[in-house]
Formats: sequence, structure tokens, C-alpha cells
Amino acid sequence: MNKELSAICFFIIFLLISSGAFFGVCWVPTRKKDYERIAKLADLQTGILFCDLGSGTSNLLFYLSSKYNINCLGIEVSPILYLYSKIKSLFYEKVKIKYGNLFKYDLSEADVIYAFLCPKLHNKLKDKVNAELKKGSKVVLSSWPFKGLEPIQVSRKKGGITYYLYKM
Repeated sequence: MNKELSAICFFIIFLLISSGAFFGVCWVPTRKKDYERIAKLADLQTGILFCDLGSGTSNLLFYLSSKYNINCLGIEVSPILYLYSKIKSLFYEKVKIKYGNLFKYDLSEADVIYAFLCPKLHNKLKDKVNAELKKGSKVVLSSWPFKGLEPIQVSRKKGGITYYLYKM
């Protein structure tokens, strides 16, 4: 392969993988060892709708749908991560994956929202969940709390990630 074609291929792959950066986000997966902590914090019940905003590879959704018999929705802006998740979701009846900007999707049916997003998106997300979520819905944030809104519960683990639970 010549140098020009190699450079073009590299550029295309770079754009596909880093496309989330254009929306102000980057992919940092939720740690598998935290899946149960998130589930307990959200008090998951059979049949609810759990939404992961910026779902990446959606591994959290695949785990929760299988273990807790819940419906899951992932929304992902990176085409590569979306395609990976979409293909894998074909093997999970209760997991649906959507592509695009999470702020363009209606979240009114969600019982639990989970987000591991950059803090600069939190104000916009806070406005969205306040406007759309039904009474009693929960929001679990990873690492950074909503500014100006007191969580009803905080899960801290020494040397680990902090999770914040809000009830709308």
C-alpha cells in the first residue's frame, strides 16, 4: 500500500473511532467490577427500562439485561462503538441500541438513566432529564455530580469511582 493510501485509511479510521470527540465526549468504559454497585444503587427491578447514555460497547447493558431481566437502551454517538453494540445486541432480546446524539432522543419512558459523561455535558443533561423523565425515575451519574442538585445517595469506594443517584 502506498503512503498516500495508508494516510487516508489511517485518517478514516481515526475519524470513526474518535467521532465522539466531535461531540465533546470520549469513550471511557464503565468498569465491570462496578456493574453490581450500579445495579444496587439504582435498585433495579424486573421489567424496567434502563438507559445508558453514551453506551460505548454496551457491556453494562448486556450484563444487566441478562442478570436482572430488564429492558435496556443504549445511545451511542461513535459509529464504531455503535456498530459493535448493535451487532452484539442481536443476541440479546432485551437490549436495543440507537445511534446518535443522546440529546435528540426522547427519554420519557426510562425508569433509570445511567451516564458516564464529561461534566461539561451535565447541565444540558440535567435540563433534559428534568423536562422528560417521569416522576420517580432515577439517574445514576458516574464520577461527577449534577451541579446544584443534591443526590439522594452516593456510592463511594476507596480507590474507585463515585456514583451519584438522583430521583426525579
